[in-house]
Amino acid sequence: MSVQADVYVASDDQDALRYDNQPAAFEEREQFGNFTELELSTLWAKITGIEWNVESLREFHTVLDQDDGERCIKRLPAAMALELARLSPDQISTSASKWAATDEMACEATDVQPIIEALVRLAKRASATGRNIYFWNCL
Repeated sequence: MSVQADVYVASDDQDALRYDNQPAAFEEREQFGNFTELELSTLWAKITGIEWNVESLREFHTVLDQDDGERCIKRLPAAMALELARLSPDQISTSASKWAATDEMACEATDVQPIIEALVRLAKRASATGRNIYFWNCL
């Protein structure tokens, strides 16, 4: 099963909803595949150095849920966005190694480092402009 995973910056939940029909209207976006908020929550745990807990999934606010979850938009937790924006290049590399080693990712650090770098770029942009980071999934 292929999962499309787009991460983008929007001003608020209402603005974020437009992404479902007009993704090209969002200049500040990155397109990936094969991860969901579960994998992002494990990244957040690795960045903060805490053990992952299923309750962390509740921090990803649902903005859109269509077709029984096959298409959704979630707002990344503000605390996660702040942590991402603060990561140094060395911390990005370390986080990539830790995230790649999780059961959810099970890959090489070089496979996920570009994802983290993109998340950091978007987090910095969102922070600088007072906006939020959103995550669009389509199964």
